[in-house]
Amino acid sequence: MGARSWCAIALMSGVAFGAAAGAARAAAPPPAGAVLSPDGKRAAWASDDAKSVWNETRASASAEWRDAERLLSIRGTVGKLVFSPDGKQLAFENPRGDHGFIAVYDLPANKIGYVDPSFGSDKGPVWSPDGTQISFVRSYRGSADQPVTAPVPSFGKWSPPPVRTNDVFTVADILQAPISYGPEASGDGRSIAYITREAYDRGIYFMRSGTPSRRVVNYPDDDGRELSQLAVSRAGGAIAYVRDSSPNSDGEILNPASDVDTPHRLVYVVASRSSVPRLLGDGLSPAFTPDDKMLVWVNGASVMSVTLSWDDEGHLTGAGTPAPLFTVAGGTPSNLRFSPDGSKLLYSRSSGVEVFDMTAHTTAAVNHTGASDANPVWSPDGTQIAFRRSVSGQPWAIWVADAATLTPRKAWQASTGLGSSYYSLDENPTFESTPGDQLFWSDDGTLAFVWEVDGWRHLYSVPAAGGTATLLTPGDGEVETAQVTRDHKSIVYATNIGDIARRHLYSVGFHGGAPLQIAGGHPSQWAPMPLADGELAYVEGSYNVPPTVYIRDSAGSLSKGGPDLPDTYPVDKLVEPQAVTFPSSTDHMTVHGQLFVPAHPTGCGLIFPHGGPSRQMLLGYHYYDTYTVLYEMNQYFASHGCVVLSVDYRGGIMYGNAWRTFPGRGGTSAAEYQDIQGGAAFLRSQPQVDPAKVGIYGLSYGGYLTTLGVSRNSDVFHVGWEMAGNSGSAAVANLASWTAPTLLEQGDDDRNVDFSDNVEVVTAIKAQKPQLELQTHVVPNEQHEMYMRFRDLVDVYDLGGQWMLTRLFPGEVTAPVTAGATVPATLSLTIGEPASFGALTPGRSGDYTAATTASVTSTAGDASLSVTDVSGSAAGHLSNGSFALANALQARATRGGSDLPFATVGATPLSLLSYTGPVSGDAVGLEFRQHVDAGEALRTGTYGKTLTFTLSTTTP
Repeated sequence: MGARSWCAIALMSGVAFGAAAGAARAAAPPPAGAVLSPDGKRAAWASDDAKSVWNETRASASAEWRDAERLLSIRGTVGKLVFSPDGKQLAFENPRGDHGFIAVYDLPANKIGYVDPSFGSDKGPVWSPDGTQISFVRSYRGSADQPVTAPVPSFGKWSPPPVRTNDVFTVADILQAPISYGPEASGDGRSIAYITREAYDRGIYFMRSGTPSRRVVNYPDDDGRELSQLAVSRAGGAIAYVRDSSPNSDGEILNPASDVDTPHRLVYVVASRSSVPRLLGDGLSPAFTPDDKMLVWVNGASVMSVTLSWDDEGHLTGAGTPAPLFTVAGGTPSNLRFSPDGSKLLYSRSSGVEVFDMTAHTTAAVNHTGASDANPVWSPDGTQIAFRRSVSGQPWAIWVADAATLTPRKAWQASTGLGSSYYSLDENPTFESTPGDQLFWSDDGTLAFVWEVDGWRHLYSVPAAGGTATLLTPGDGEVETAQVTRDHKSIVYATNIGDIARRHLYSVGFHGGAPLQIAGGHPSQWAPMPLADGELAYVEGSYNVPPTVYIRDSAGSLSKGGPDLPDTYPVDKLVEPQAVTFPSSTDHMTVHGQLFVPAHPTGCGLIFPHGGPSRQMLLGYHYYDTYTVLYEMNQYFASHGCVVLSVDYRGGIMYGNAWRTFPGRGGTSAAEYQDIQGGAAFLRSQPQVDPAKVGIYGLSYGGYLTTLGVSRNSDVFHVGWEMAGNSGSAAVANLASWTAPTLLEQGDDDRNVDFSDNVEVVTAIKAQKPQLELQTHVVPNEQHEMYMRFRDLVDVYDLGGQWMLTRLFPGEVTAPVTAGATVPATLSLTIGEPASFGALTPGRSGDYTAATTASVTSTAGDASLSVTDVSGSAAGHLSNGSFALANALQARATRGGSDLPFATVGATPLSLLSYTGPVSGDAVGLEFRQHVDAGEALRTGTYGKTLTFTLSTTTP
């Protein structure tokens, strides 16, 4: 019998959880073709669409079957099913088009894992007699089938890889650095909220001006489910957000943890002083009305809404039942913008601009026959709407419509030639924020916008009534993001003007004048968010401090937001990169880059081409989290004595139109590859670099350039590490000269680079050049950057790091040192204050609620929290002497924002929560519900019941 920990809680006035389970019913036998477990107690089969696995169970091999239940759903389809020898796991084929895996479903853990996933197609799983390995056949088109035997995936707690040879710090040490994304402001401009990623956890922090930040939402345990699209209420009493990703082309939401239930993209709202989010439903793009009475969001063709209730201090207390506010005939509404008084809702749909009247519940559209309209924005007084209009064959233009009639007129139009095509601001530089505006209104009827007429993306302004554009931000460099101040008198923007390799913050008035620098120095700053009273929130990253949120007051004093750096983060072991330039190899154009020079060089040198290609790297941490991770990897290589050159090749941003649009980019001509070759020549000329120890690595477009490097110039690049690169025909065409050992990694739910591209590359290598040293690493259900789960991120980058280093230093050997410690068996359960429903009102039908908290600590391999009514009388019902309430008491546990359903408490244990590994001080909410009917007789006095909560384990 497993170890247990008990706690009891007294409930006053009543509480209830779901009804006791009835006796199991006999069911129809499993369908023909179902497979039986070795003990005959379970049958499993694939659903008709082969997307799910169903099962039936019975008490013994001769007993009647119980009703069928779905075990799991999965991407791809389900093929041959085979139970493990002990019947606790189920292996099956998982075809996914041009590739396929052997999947294993673990019944006790209720999780899916994969056996040595690859770019091939795996079939025919066979268990070893001891159930620790699976044999199968792997196929590549044009190559002989390959028998494979591999270990069964582990379903226990993941641990980071060990310290590697000559590690100053580990890959996990530096990748754990917390990342803070761009802040969103409340309607009154006195508070902000922002999303963070802290290794295994994703969270939301809230920070009011003049007070410390605090985390109000936390999703722990590395579930791989992203947060995005924050909205903060007018008074800062609530935060809305979206959880989970957008769907892929098959409508599938990212599921990197291989959860057995298909995720949905969901909208939540949470009180800023709470930590219990409320699920509102499927959708995206939440927005509060200016008076905070309602929250709206988009779900397909509908704009959904829910009414909100608040206490006297402006804190959220409740949300009503979500319902459609309106539904459009076709397309999807986007870019929701309320008018300043909240009476109208502006949005884009089907290349047009539309307005919904919140009172009349009518919709009107700006006529855009023959034109495409985008980026609408209200004037400060709500009487006009400005938007960008594009007509085929004409330069883009700014139009303005009267808000009452929606009659449009042209306010300004770009000239022909350079700048005639619109080059937008980066609306969402951190990829987690709500997209910002492209047009900005002043308080006196002036419009600001970006234009590339002089070859750089600069801010300009023009009167809304019409006139000539005025340049606001002169200089070599570009404006990347911008926000209008709350008084609509100036614009705050992030730019590299004056410091080409960084981002700094400036402000400028709508009518011009010298821009005023707000933040500068060696760090970079981005994502400015103007606040009330002249304050400003933004994100800053330096060479050794990752992206961190600050609030700057009108006097220039800074308040830092959380989270803090972990103790094991190597803040004092990083090198500050240097800005360098060098000539390309063919046309000798000047190329910019960032050079990482280690304190103790070991001779190796690495070229790092970024992805995109529309990106620029910085002299420090980056605003885009993928490049924060890759920056950290450059630092890891530098800690091993490698000189790293990050190359800002042509096609990248912030160096002007001519560099970004240089002809001949990509494909077989790949004009930008000469910049990589020029970088390699520059790197090999450095005194710290041994030309025999030079490699190349990159992700996405950087992966494509990596493959070009090793396939065209294995004589220069002696090892390559490609992540999710679109290698395609260019790589296959150079197989004859490709001799450098290469590692190829990709997630198979990549939404940027078709996984099939690398299936083709690997297939070609297997068939045409099997002698090439090629290692592959596929991460099932991960996306392009392979970073949705911290464990995936660390595994991908640790493998890549060791691949590069062990081939650049083949003579090194690993000499591990074992360090250990013991942990005593611990089960601890602490319950908070008694939960009270308050007074029950006779004659009124309704549900009463109460809540308390629990703290759970367990060192066991698994643990379960349950509740039982052991009183012996009126089990599951609140009692007042000999009187008991008619309806059963219900309860549920909440944890990390997950709302589990209520169920009935009874004399048998009711499972509330399960843990698949150790936890320490885990905060659990205990909620109770009691229904009272209008005709129910209530006895004067106190109704109550003492419940017993049990924390138990089967694997102490």
